[in-house]
Amino acid sequence: MKEYYDKVCIVFLHEDQVYGDVESLGTYASVVRYTKDGIDYEELVENSEFTIMDEFVLSHVEEE
Repeated sequence: MKEYYDKVCIVFLHEDQVYGDVESLGTYASVVRYTKDGIDYEELVENSEFTIMDEFVLSHVEEE
């Protein structure tokens, strides 16, 4: 049995006033995915431009 975890960060982007999730969290900037006006975006955003609102840890179990 193989068990691993994924951490999902829900963020609020101040300038665009939308929620999104972090694809890759970096020290100074992160890749953030969000939808605005029906268009999906995936952009590199400075960490000061968003606030982490919530974090989820998902547990995955694979049977071998």
